[in-house]
This record gives sequence, C-alpha cells and structure tokens, in this order.
Amino acid sequence: MKFRTTIILLIIAGIGAAYIFLYDKKQYRTDVWVQRQQMVLPDYKPGQINKIEMKKGDTNIVLESTGNENWRMVEPLQLRADKAEVAEILAQFEFLRKIGVVKESETANFSLKEYGLETPGLVVSLWLKKGSMVGGTAGDITRYTVNIGDRLAAGQDTVYITVGDDKDVSVVGAKFLEKVNKGINDLRNKWAFEYDKHSVERVRLESGENEPVVCSKAEQLWWITQPLSDRADTERIQDILNELKNLKIAKEDFVSDSEEDIINYGLDKPVFSISIGTTDNVQTLHLGHRLDEKVYAKLDGESSIFLVHDIILRDLDLELNDFRDKQLLRFDAIGTYGIEKIDMKTPDSSLVMEKTVQYDWMIKSPKEILADRDTVREFVEKIKDLQIQQYVDDSGENFEKYGLADSPIEVSVFRRIGEGETVKFFIGNADENGGLCYVRRDGEDAVYTVPTENFYEIAKAGYLAFRDKLVMEFPKETARKIVIERDGKTLICETAEDSTMHRPKWNMVSPVAMEAELDSINQVVWNLSFLMADKIVTLSAENLDNYGLDKPLLKASVTYEASDMAAHSAEVISEKSDLVKPKELKTKTLLIGNKVEPEKDKSNYYAKVNDQDMVFQVGWTDVRDYSIELVTRELFSFDSTNAKSIKIIHPEKELLFQKNEEHMWQMIKPEVMLLSGNLADRIISSLKLLRGESIVQYSNKDLSKYGFDNPQFTITINLDEADVLFLVGKEAGNDYYVTGSETNFVYLMNKNKIEELVEACVVREIQ
Repeated sequence: MKFRTTIILLIIAGIGAAYIFLYDKKQYRTDVWVQRQQMVLPDYKPGQINKIEMKKGDTNIVLESTGNENWRMVEPLQLRADKAEVAEILAQFEFLRKIGVVKESETANFSLKEYGLETPGLVVSLWLKKGSMVGGTAGDITRYTVNIGDRLAAGQDTVYITVGDDKDVSVVGAKFLEKVNKGINDLRNKWAFEYDKHSVERVRLESGENEPVVCSKAEQLWWITQPLSDRADTERIQDILNELKNLKIAKEDFVSDSEEDIINYGLDKPVFSISIGTTDNVQTLHLGHRLDEKVYAKLDGESSIFLVHDIILRDLDLELNDFRDKQLLRFDAIGTYGIEKIDMKTPDSSLVMEKTVQYDWMIKSPKEILADRDTVREFVEKIKDLQIQQYVDDSGENFEKYGLADSPIEVSVFRRIGEGETVKFFIGNADENGGLCYVRRDGEDAVYTVPTENFYEIAKAGYLAFRDKLVMEFPKETARKIVIERDGKTLICETAEDSTMHRPKWNMVSPVAMEAELDSINQVVWNLSFLMADKIVTLSAENLDNYGLDKPLLKASVTYEASDMAAHSAEVISEKSDLVKPKELKTKTLLIGNKVEPEKDKSNYYAKVNDQDMVFQVGWTDVRDYSIELVTRELFSFDSTNAKSIKIIHPEKELLFQKNEEHMWQMIKPEVMLLSGNLADRIISSLKLLRGESIVQYSNKDLSKYGFDNPQFTITINLDEADVLFLVGKEAGNDYYVTGSETNFVYLMNKNKIEELVEACVVREIQ
C-alpha cells in the first residue's frame, strides 16, 4: 500500500474514532461516562438474564430461569437451583469494576497464557432474555461471556479476566471469583419444598402399608377425603405445612445423584411419603432408611438423594385419627352473642329457646317461660369447646349400639332464625364409667366420645335444666311476717307498729316477745325475696318422702303485701284518715328436705314451695341463712365502768379481784396483790363480747338438764346495782351450754371460745 493511501486511511480511522468517542460521551454526563469506562459490563442488568453457563475444566453447569425468580439446573443434572446463590452470582457482574487494564496493543510480547486466559479456569456466559435493551438498542447483544484467569500474584486479592473475544485483560477484585466459582452442591436448592402455604390445596401422607391419608382444603378449612370423610385438624395440617416449608438440607447432606442408589437408601420402597399439592404442581418427598439421627430422602422429579433429620419422620408418621379435628363443633360465638335460637329434641319432648330483646332468652316450647341466661350461655360455650376423646366407629351402621339411632338428643344451634342450623349434632348414651358420652355430627357417619362434665346431664334434663331457676320473688320491703320452723321450735317475727321504710323494725312474737335482730331478719327476707334454685329436680313429685319433704327439716314462711303500690303507702277509702283499704297479704312457705349428698357437710338440699309441685335443690348456704337466730345472741350489756369486783370459780382455783379505794384492780384471792396491766378489764371486755352460736332454749326453766346446777365455770361481776353472772354448763359435742343473768336463754357456745376465756382468767400466769 502506498504511503499516501495509508495516511488517508489513518486519518479516516482517527476521524471515526473521534466521532465515536465524542458521540458516546455526549450520551452521558462526564462523571457517569467516566464510571462506565471503569465497569466491566456497563450495560449489564441482572434482571435481563435468563440463562447462565459456567465452564470449569470438564464440568459444565447450565442454569435456566423458570420465571417467578426461580431457576433450574439443566446440566449436568436436572435440579431446582438455589435462587439465592444464583442471584448472588448475577449481582457480581452489575458493579464489577476494573482495577486496571492490560491492553494487547500496548504490551510487548502480549500473550493470554501469561494471565491464565489462554485456557481460562472458569468461563461464565450470561444469556439475555429475548428483546432485552442494551445500550439503548435491542437485540445487538445476546449474551455476555466473562473469562476468568489467574490471580495477579499468590495471595493477591485481584484476578485477570477478559470479556468475550476482547484480548484486552482487565484486573478485578478476587472476591468476584469467590462469589461466582460455585459447584453443583452450592447451586442446588437447599429447601426440600417450595410453595406458598396459602396456595396449598391438597396434602397426601402415606406410611408403609397403611392406607394413604389425603386432606383437601375447602373454604380455609381442611377435610380428610381418604380413607374416610371427616373434618381434619386444620391447625395440625398448618403445622405440618410450616415444618415442611422450613425443611432445609445442609450442603454436606447431599449424598448421591445416582438412580442406582435409590434402592441402597431404601427409597424404592419408602417408609413414608408426603405430597404437597398447590394450584400449579405437586411436590412429593420420600423417606427411606435411617442413618444415626437422620433419614435418607428424595424428591420426585429430581435425582438428588439427601439426608434430613429424622425428627421429620417422627412428626409426620401419624395415625389417621391424629389428623382428625379434635373439636366436635365449630361456630363463631362469644357466649351466646350472635346466636338467636337453640332447639333440643328427643322422641318425646321438644325444647325451643329463642333470644329476645326484652328478656334475653325465652323458652318457647314446651311452654313459654323465661330461660336461665347463665345456663344457656354456659351450655353454648361448653358445646363450642367440646373436644373429641375417642373416634369410636366410622361405619355409620351401629348407631343403635351407642344410643344414636332412635332416641338420641338432637341439638341445633341457629345464628339466624329461618336460615337453617349453624350446627347440629346428636347425643347418645354415656359410656360404662359415665365420664364420656357418644355423639355424632349431623350428616356424618362417625361416632365420637366427648366428656360428660357440665354437659351431658344438662342436655338430658332439657327443659328442667334451662328453665328460669327463680322459684320465689317478692319486693323485700313488703315483708310483714316470717315464720321459721326448725329443731322442734317455731319462731315468729313481725314488723313492729312503729316500723317505717327508712327505719324498719321487727319484733319476735313467739316463743318470746322481744325485739328481733334486724340483720338476721334481713338475711332471711332477702334470701326468700329472690330465691334461685340451684337445680330443678322434677316438675311434679309423686312421692315427697323420696326427698324428705313429707317431713321437712325446716320450713321458712314469709307473709308480704301483694299490692303493686309502694310499701307503707295506703289507699284512703274514707274522708277520715284512719280508714284505709286493707292490703292483700300473701304467704309463701319454703320447705327444706333431705340433703342431696348426705355424706357431705356442705351439700345441696331438696326443697319446694308450698303452693308449687316442683321439687328443686337449694344450696347449703341458703339453709344456713334460714337457720340463723332471729334475736340477739349477746349475753351481756352491762356498763363495765360500774364493775366493783370479779369472782371466778373454776375447778382448779377460785379468784377474786376488787377495785381498791384508788380504783386500782387488785387480787384478793388466792393472795392479796396489785394487778399489773389490765387483766381485769380484759376479762370484762371478753365477757361482753361473748355471743352464743345458737339458742337452745328461750327460757330459764329446768336449767339443771344443761348442767347449770353444778356449773363447770362461773364468772360473777359485782356492779353498783346487782351482780352479773355467767355460767358454763355441760359439754354438747364441740360446744358448751352457757347462760347468764342478763338473759333468759340457754345458748350453745363453741368450746374454743370458752377455753380462751378460761385461759385468760385462770391459767395465764398473773404477775
């Protein structure tokens, strides 16, 4: 070529190079353009890559995108790839910077061999998705290829690379090599399963020779569909899905990819298999032989054989019944909130309860009456929480055996009247021990047992259990008379003539005439004015003697004004103010019979109201209220400041205390000495605080039968006017008979109180 021609070509090339340089630079700001010159792949974007090929010696690994950020290894094995590892590889090229460049044109005796690039140790090819934009244009570049050679020097943190067919050698950080130099086990997916828990529609579990258990999801609930049809334990299925989703395989636990090893590891006849079915696909894991605390496993569709911890086998190898829902019924309600109706039917009775605005719950059938709100609420809560204890029979052919054929109790709960049952189930017999009863859901064959506690007897009682338990009611301020018959005595108390609503006053008129104790009267009246039965026993008793009501243990009668007008008001029927219309009086009597559980101290009692046929139970606390004394149980009311002397006679000694002229207490017997402290005053105070447990006799006649002719212990207090005497007579079980000069009654007093008084008066050392 002539020199002139060469010069012309060089000028044209220079002009072209300058144009390209200036044009390229115009597209970017100066700082951005400078940065692009430092990038190995300036237009590279990880999201545009859909295939990776990594050649390392004889090993060729090819990864392909399957969409949704998932990748598969297609060479040398067909496996799911670890998308986190793939993402890390792709990320290394996005900001890969040149630390330096060795240009072929500027280097004498240039040779790629010197940089380990004649035969690169690793070649990474990155294919772009079809139509990807690179440098503002589409389709010009279809892939990037990066050849990776030697490190700059031993121990250096840099490595030589070239891009594509370009001979210029770039120097980059060696960490890049560490990030992209991955083996097959690095790139395997370490998660045994990959699925969205909310997309799972089917789970299949198969253990050995047992029938497979198949569960399917419908409307957010899981159901067993094979080998029987029943509701599944949704929480257990969700726990299994959570456990499997978190089942990760350690890199060192991948043991083989050879199909021949399937038999060696027991995976040709797996001991357990589980399949997870989503809307898109089915993933199946097989478990084979054990090795120490691990078990060999393999996924369908992949060659990998790996180890997982054997706890997975223990958690999944369950019996069919382990997958069944343990809760008998499922419906939403807080108490009875949201429930409008409950039906309970037997072959010979029907109980219908409906919620109303005015009265909360009403029984509509067999007769209209208020329902007991607490019983209804507690029953709904109980059936809502019933837990199945045993799966008895799934055949649907033996209902008669369990009392579920012809005479079960049918229970229906309605959220909305007229819209059909929310839940419906049947209650059969109790088992031999009585702790469980047989039940089944409507429309299902399975028979279960559930606990009977606070459920079975209530369901069997039906109307008696759910009807209102209020058996006596009247305005307490209208009470005018009470009569208590007990222990062979009849106690009668009436309102006093000067009693008012704001200052009520009662008098005992029999067996003695005296003022009654208002607190005791109120305790009886208030209890009777709103008397709630603990339990209805029967609506009509044929034999009252079965309940001890033919000869009641106690009778409590109350007479009250039946007028609707306020208490103590009066309708004037004459111009004279003293002529008023008499008010109608009504009397009701409560009869208390035998204990329900005679062996117990605190037992319910059978009871009935005189004008009703119904027999019911009342609590022992109610009976205690009717047994209270209606007059004061105080023995003494003297003025202690008038005390002059105290005389104590006890079998062990006799003591006499007197006040001297200086009003100081001193001992006279058994020796003369001043008393230190306030012993005498404490004795007097203790005496004044004494209260009898109960009144045995309302007179002071025939006192000798109580041992007062020869008392065990006496205290005499001399006052200005007279002596005050306290006598302790015979023992009576855990009590003593006692009386005093200020009362005409004989009382029972607990031994402990007497012994404490004796201790204070006699035994304690006097200093």
